[in-house]
Amino acid sequence: MQSWGIRARWDVRDTALEPTKSGVVGLIGSAMGLHRNDPSLERLDQSLQFGVRADRPGVVSIDYQTISGYHRTAAGEYKCRGGTTKSLEKAREHGESTIVSPREYLNDAKFLVGLAVWPDRRGNDRALLERILDSLRRPKWPPYLGRKSCVPSRPLVTQASLTGKYTDLEDALEHEPWKVREGEDTGPRTLETWIECMDGDVERQDALRINQLREYAFRRYKRIEVDAAALRGTAS
Repeated sequence: MQSWGIRARWDVRDTALEPTKSGVVGLIGSAMGLHRNDPSLERLDQSLQFGVRADRPGVVSIDYQTISGYHRTAAGEYKCRGGTTKSLEKAREHGESTIVSPREYLNDAKFLVGLAVWPDRRGNDRALLERILDSLRRPKWPPYLGRKSCVPSRPLVTQASLTGKYTDLEDALEHEPWKVREGEDTGPRTLETWIECMDGDVERQDALRINQLREYAFRRYKRIEVDAAALRGTAS
């Protein structure tokens, strides 16, 4: 189970159909032992180029949830049984409010995530990538797939995860073998792939920025389709 929020604020918590960069950077930060407001997270986001290939798309399900309490509004007020009030003390005079908060989850999906250091930030790129891999193999805090309830069902990296055999990130996602387990669909199809690039056409607001409102900046991607039939590799 995974959940990669795009507009997951307030009551409705959605999920993208593939991992977001902000979610993956957060996963790495957790493995490194970085707190949510640590400026190192933003520097990590800006140093790394991100790409993801959907090796198995998965299915979205929605969980019906309710939450009771004194909830903050966008205007900084508090929701309570009597409506909204300016202060928490006043809200407590009216009692707790209950909101419906649907949560989306992505089930039975599999992705190949690629990370590279941007060309203008190179110099210690090998050291940075090795530090990331070491943290994911021996995490300080448990990593999770977008939301804390979504625990990985298998190791996130393999022994051969760091490689220099590809010219760039796009080359890696286009040619890294598509590992199919026995019983999975092995018929010809294309694998949707997103690659972060400065001149991309697709914009997503998942560039991680450290601020109290937890607002994110826009980032550009380009989308390509990779021929799965040409990538079929050995099972793993």
